[in-house]
Amino acid sequence: MKYPNVFKGKVMVAALACCACAWIFSCRTGQAQSLQSRRREELASPPKVLPTDLMQQVKALGARLRKAGKEESEYDGQFFDEKGLQKHLRVDHQISGVLRIDNLDEKTALSFDGDAVLGIKNRADESLVDTFVLDTPEGMIYALRNGASAQSLGRGFVADSSRADSTAPHYDIYEITAPERTHQGSATRVRRYYFDSETGLLASTRYVDRSGVAVETRFLIWGEVDGSVYPSRIERYEDGHLMFAFVAGSIAGRSKQAETKSK
Repeated sequence: MKYPNVFKGKVMVAALACCACAWIFSCRTGQAQSLQSRRREELASPPKVLPTDLMQQVKALGARLRKAGKEESEYDGQFFDEKGLQKHLRVDHQISGVLRIDNLDEKTALSFDGDAVLGIKNRADESLVDTFVLDTPEGMIYALRNGASAQSLGRGFVADSSRADSTAPHYDIYEITAPERTHQGSATRVRRYYFDSETGLLASTRYVDRSGVAVETRFLIWGEVDGSVYPSRIERYEDGHLMFAFVAGSIAGRSKQAETKSK
């Protein structure tokens, strides 16, 4: 005996249940994507709230971390490797860590879109990306805004405590523990950021990388451009040896929206 109406009813109920599940899943996925998009946009904009302990450091950088319109920094300059060979680079770096480095001599590029790194060919490329995304003051502030563990190790420290020179620079040191965004699936890394106690500007970032190499990135010759302050020379040392230096000939700040439109 056949029961066509009953069978059709069960099929219809099952179909409606599937549609309902699909609709709920779609709504939840859309909500998650919307929240993720809003969070990404928030982290790409100047921070509204930061620990009061860091106000001197944020203020020292000028307009680019305090108001909209300077979220992206463009550096144009020369890169010198450990052998003294040089190449012409243009670096576009957003406060969110989004990065593009164009080698204008070789017509190649490195990039980080906030999730993945593209264009890496060797350790030097990897180190250059890490320097801008993770070692800069923008990298530290992004980590803090994204939930990194932070500890102030104190103020007014002299890096070489054996020096008796009263003019030796003093540092305010912050220890940040956070995932390395540029290495997917990697463990957290502890970085120490040394800020000049007098100026509030970042002098160096020090840590041991995932290969066990002691890294120190130095930020030198800070200067003001259109209300914001930038380093015009960046040096990276590994186990005490200079691996590269980047010397900017020109620096400019602009809004991330302007960059997007220009592309």
